[in-house]
Amino acid sequence: MTGLARTFYLFTGFHSFLLGLLPIFIPVILWDKGLSLNEIAYFIALTAVGFLFALYYWDRLRAQQAWSTLLSLSFVFQSLFVILLVWDELTLLVTIGALINGAAGCFYWSTQRLLFQAITEDKNTGNTFGNFQILVVAALKTGVLVGSYLLGMEYFIGVLSLSFIVSLFGFAAVNKSLQSLNIKDNNSSAELLKQVPAFSFKQVVTFKDTHHSKLIFAIDGLFLFLESYFWVLTIYMLTQENVMQLGLIIVGLSALLALIFLVIKKYIDRANVKLIYFVAVIGYAISWWLRGQFNQEMDGLILYAGLLLVAFLSNFFRLAFNKRFYDIARENQPTRYIICKSYYSQFMLILFFCAIGLLGLANTQPIEQLQIVYYLSIPFVFGYFLYGQKRNK
Repeated sequence: MTGLARTFYLFTGFHSFLLGLLPIFIPVILWDKGLSLNEIAYFIALTAVGFLFALYYWDRLRAQQAWSTLLSLSFVFQSLFVILLVWDELTLLVTIGALINGAAGCFYWSTQRLLFQAITEDKNTGNTFGNFQILVVAALKTGVLVGSYLLGMEYFIGVLSLSFIVSLFGFAAVNKSLQSLNIKDNNSSAELLKQVPAFSFKQVVTFKDTHHSKLIFAIDGLFLFLESYFWVLTIYMLTQENVMQLGLIIVGLSALLALIFLVIKKYIDRANVKLIYFVAVIGYAISWWLRGQFNQEMDGLILYAGLLLVAFLSNFFRLAFNKRFYDIARENQPTRYIICKSYYSQFMLILFFCAIGLLGLANTQPIEQLQIVYYLSIPFVFGYFLYGQKRNK
């Protein structure tokens, strides 16, 4: 493993554990604090606003190659948000907290994508993303196990203390790995981490390519946040709002998925890419239909089998999609492509979730509200078929 790859996996591993420790339970915590689904949708929209503001400054730090600053801020914003999550001050959480949550997401995901792009090559994106998935599963779900136990015991000081300790160790380990690269003396690492100037608003707005990327940027953020917020909340409701049971389900599903990806990750780069992607999109559409079928009266065995199927279809789609995403990014200016994806996705998140918040489905049961959202999202899935299809500029 190269030094740069080690830095990427350390950065991803520590952050994945921290995400599992508490932030993955954001929708559950907001729900338990009394927020409605409409209000949670507005929280997501405000989170996207925070992401956009942070992205402007992240891009300029990236252009200056201020790697230590980028790394430290990713941990600092994460820690600040954890404080607000455990602090019993709802107004502050859903306003300033949402903005900080967006900034934390920006500095983690944007830095992670940049490092991932640097360590992959044309023929290994599928295998590398498979390794990445397995690492995320292990670290994230370890965090979920610990976090769900501490939350179930209402030991909030323990969650806060552990989050701070892991953040400090994480930053120290990742920064040490980065410094050990000796970038000035290592032509390979220096070339991979070489950065282009920061991008202007005009360069972002005028972005275009022949792969329908703008369309994909617009819809992809919607599904990522539906999965990480509304779907997690759905599983929570299906477990009779038992946070420890929710944690065990997430961990159990992820362990099975890790075994699956361990088998298929080696073959994704050698398989018929178009066929794999086509099947993955169909499977992803089916996963959203299945989400709309879950209810609290389902038999336990059918429920858990359905959850496993949904998890597999979703993660298999992400494997196929991310291979295509990074392969297409490499054909363009990779950094600009990744940054434009973030700008377009976050802007559309504001529109999408404000629209969801305005739907006003307060007269229906929460599970039924979520089912309606899942069914309405299915047509958007088929937009993924256009990704990578050549068209004239």
